[in-house]
Amino acid sequence: MLDTALGFSVLVSTIITCIVYFVTREKNKSEVEQKDKLNETIILFVITFIVVLFGKLCVGESTTSTTLVKATDVKGGQCPF
Repeated sequence: MLDTALGFSVLVSTIITCIVYFVTREKNKSEVEQKDKLNETIILFVITFIVVLFGKLCVGESTTSTTLVKATDVKGGQCPF
């Protein structure tokens, strides 16, 4: 899961959102304030997910790499797979 950019982004975004939620939560809020808090938490998750995903794709090492096969390694017209 941590090998892919998508899995890493989901995990990091979830952790950051949970930390912010538990640090900033308050009891005895009205329904409107609770709905606003939920909307802010969802927006935080989406923004964090996009930023981490973009950062991981740009800066992170590519996990899918192509291997070049020399022409001398292919014998008898067989596929190099």
